[in-house]
Amino acid sequence: MARLCFCAAQISEYHCELRACYSISKLVMKTTILRNSRCLLLAAGLVALLCGATSGPEEKKAAYSAGQKAPSFQAKTIDGKTINFPSDYKGKLVLLDFWATWCGPCRAELPNVVSAYQQYHAKNFDVLGVSLDHPQQGPKLVKFVQENNMPWPQIYDGKYWKADLAVKYGIRSIPRPILVDGDTGIILAEGPEARGHRLSALLEKALAAKARK
Repeated sequence: MARLCFCAAQISEYHCELRACYSISKLVMKTTILRNSRCLLLAAGLVALLCGATSGPEEKKAAYSAGQKAPSFQAKTIDGKTINFPSDYKGKLVLLDFWATWCGPCRAELPNVVSAYQQYHAKNFDVLGVSLDHPQQGPKLVKFVQENNMPWPQIYDGKYWKADLAVKYGIRSIPRPILVDGDTGIILAEGPEARGHRLSALLEKALAAKARK
């Protein structure tokens, strides 16, 4: 561009050189735009890879699906309490929610989970979070939970994708909610079927059916 300015100042003497400079400038701009576009695509791919979250039919499924029995487990929450799953949730529906503070799609889904909890908690619905956060992120997780109005228990072992429960349930993408009947241990829905606007409709129907029993 500096060369282009020099040419413009002496346009009468260097008309041909100006045209050459202009062509070079356009080429440089096109190259820069292309390079930036590639960087943006690379960045988007990296974000998707880090979150491990995809949408549509390509979303990576967990090892367990609706109709199957959820594996039972015992684990400590971040406040030191012991959870026996699903036996601690007799008479309830519980959303086993695999997520992480670093995951953009998880943060986007959070308002739906909070809303469902506030609306249905008194009707025997509960949430149990399983954080796939990085090692030594316990204090950050505690702060995030407090700041985002998440009163339900959180399980965190600092093992990232190798978290014990993530491995046990075959979790390959997050957010990965799994709705479980606390009485039977049966998975009622998981993944996209237990997210977004579908979650409230699902809870309404499942809790009504449970109340009739």
